[in-house]
This record gives sequence, structure tokens and C-alpha cells, in this order.
Amino acid sequence: MSKAKTVMQQAVPAILAGWFVASVLSQHPDRSYDKLRKADKTGTGILIPNWRFFAPNPAVDDQHFLYRLATADKSEHTEWREVYSIAPRKLVHAFWFPGRRIEKAIFDVASTLLHNPGAMTPLHQEAKEGAYHLINEFVRQRLTPEPGYPLFQVMLVRYSGYDHSEDPKYDMVFDYEEVNR
Repeated sequence: MSKAKTVMQQAVPAILAGWFVASVLSQHPDRSYDKLRKADKTGTGILIPNWRFFAPNPAVDDQHFLYRLATADKSEHTEWREVYSIAPRKLVHAFWFPGRRIEKAIFDVASTLLHNPGAMTPLHQEAKEGAYHLINEFVRQRLTPEPGYPLFQVMLVRYSGYDHSEDPKYDMVFDYEEVNR
């Protein structure tokens, strides 16, 4: 057997083993291991992949938007009402659950509003204004109007879902909006 063939038989498994170890370590939740990803000079992450995109920071709370109606002078309000209820999970939902899209959209919009509250760049401001508008329209389409209550107000609440031992977190209350535009 030639010397070149022997070197290749030892080098290829060593390189693949190193690549495997670097890929596994770069999946660690501790971001200090991301330094390994810098060895991927392609800039695409194709050599040392990042598979944490499935749930890098899994959600631990359910987000809900509640609304209440108000009189024109804002002196009287109805009780807070849920805009959209999260559907109880069934086994089939592990394979097919198109209704989850609404829940995912609510989570994404709530995340836009909650993350970087002090960010003042034009892009952040535009994203937040769009999120407020989207939520107000979402609520406006689903609320039940009542005579004498021309305004509504929205509140973002987080709670742990099925774990009722934790108190809800009341994150933000929106400005009043007109029920009918």
C-alpha cells in the first residue's frame, strides 16, 4: 500500500470526526461555542450548521390579547374579554394543525411588541407601529360591539398556559381605538 493512500485513510476519518465534533459543539445552547462556527469561511453556515433554529429559546408562556369596551368619555368599561382562545391539543395536531397559524401569528406579533422596548431605530418603530395596527384590526374584526360603547382597548397578557400556579403577566395596554371605523 502506498504512503499517500495510508495518509488518506487516516486523514479523512480524522477530518470528518473533527467536523462532526465542531458541528455538535456548535449546537450547544451556550453561545460561547459559536466561536467554532467562525471556522466556516463560507459565511453561509453550510460547513458548520446551526440546527438550533427549531427552538433556540422555546416559548414558555402563552400570549393572549384581551379587550374591553369603553364609553366615549372612557368612564365606564366592560370586563376584559379574550379575543382568541388557544385550542386544546389533540394527537392529530402533531401532524396537521392549520389553526396553529393564528396562535403563531399572535406569538410573533407579541414578540415584536415585547422585545427591545427601548429600540428607537426607524425599523423598530415601524415594526411596532405595524404590530399595533395589526392587533387592533385583529381585535376589531373579532369583538362583539355593544350599544353605548364606541371604543375598545387591548391588553397583552402572558401566562403559563396549563400551569395555573403562576400568575399572569400583564405586559401592555394599548390606547383606545374606535370600534367602527
